[in-house]
Amino acid sequence: MILTITLPGAETGTPQVIALTEQDLRALPALSYDTTTIWTTGKQRFTGVPLFTLLEHFDIEAAKLELQAVNDYSIALPVDELTPDAPIVAYERNNKPMKLRDKGPLWLIYDYDSNADYRTETIFSRSIWQLDRITAIR
Repeated sequence: MILTITLPGAETGTPQVIALTEQDLRALPALSYDTTTIWTTGKQRFTGVPLFTLLEHFDIEAAKLELQAVNDYSIALPVDELTPDAPIVAYERNNKPMKLRDKGPLWLIYDYDSNADYRTETIFSRSIWQLDRITAIR
């Protein structure tokens, strides 16, 4: 398991948990960005599943998402700010799986070079690496 997505409980109040492997993520439509980041040197190629696509695939309805990293760093992301192509949950950097020590295995990435709106403190703070948990909040 590489990522868990927790959904609020419906009638029962018991949260539903979707546990995903890397293979599960790779089975979904992927997108790649060739972009620079403030955390790496030079242009990098990131490949992953758009977060928008991930939510659509599992029919997840939420007002916001809480994303958490292995070290418990967490960010809140309003769902209405997602687009079909940004951000992606990247599982590859430069065509290789990312290891924990290299900010992996999952990293929420935007195509920073494509749009000045993606080069703000807010977006940089949302670019969570070592992502392993997402909680949907209604």
